[in-house]
Amino acid sequence: IAGRASELALTPRRDLAMIAVQGPNARDKVWKALPESRAASEPLKPFTAAESGDYFIARTGYTGEDGFEITLPVARAAELWAALTAAGVRPCGLGARDTLRLEAGMNLYGQDMTEAENPLESGLAWTVDLASPRDFVGKAALSATSIRLQQVGLLLQGRGGVLRSHQQVLTANGGGEITSGTFSPTLAQSIALARVPVGVAPGDTVAVEVRDKNLDARVVKPPFVRHGKALVS
Repeated sequence: IAGRASELALTPRRDLAMIAVQGPNARDKVWKALPESRAASEPLKPFTAAESGDYFIARTGYTGEDGFEITLPVARAAELWAALTAAGVRPCGLGARDTLRLEAGMNLYGQDMTEAENPLESGLAWTVDLASPRDFVGKAALSATSIRLQQVGLLLQGRGGVLRSHQQVLTANGGGEITSGTFSPTLAQSIALARVPVGVAPGDTVAVEVRDKNLDARVVKPPFVRHGKALVS
C-alpha cells in the first residue's frame, strides 16, 4: 500500500457493528441466540464467512479458540447482545483476548512483528516459500538476508515476576528481547514470545531481566495452549 495512497478510498461504516463470540461453546451459544444463522454459519471453515439476512458471519477469530465474528446493522447490536447474554455468553475485555492469543502463540502486530523485522525472524516462515519457483514481493530480499534472530516461546521457571514486553533476554548466544508476555491462567505460569539469536533451542534455559533480577526461563516452541489444553509444562 505504501506509495499508493492516492489509489485508495476509505469509507467509515458507522452504520455497522461487530460482536465477536469466542470459546469452546461459542458456536452453540450463537445458534441459541441467533437460530436463523445456523444454516449459513455451520458449514463455515476457518477464515471463511457467509451472509445470513442482515448478518455477516465470519470464522476469522484471533484468540486460538473457535467462534464467530458477527457484523450487523448497529441498530440491531443491542438486541443481539441481549440475546447472547441470555444464552450464557459473558463479556470479556482486551486483557482476556490478549492472554488467549498469547497462549495460542499468535503474533500481535506492532509487538511480535513490525516493519523492522522479516517473517523469518517473527515465527512466520510458514507464510513464505523461498524454494518455490513462484515469485512474490520481497522474495529476493528474503533470500539474500542472513537470519540472525528467531522467535521462541519462554516459560518462566518458578515465581518472582511476570514476563512482559521489552524485558531483556540473556542467552549463551547473545542478547534478545521479549516482544509479548503475560501470566497464563491455563498454565499458572508466566509466558512470553521473544526474539533471540539463532542457535537458542527449545529446552535451553535463558535469563530474563525482571525488576533488576535475572530470572530463569525455559525455551519452548509455541503455542503454549490450544483449545484449553496445555501443550507445554
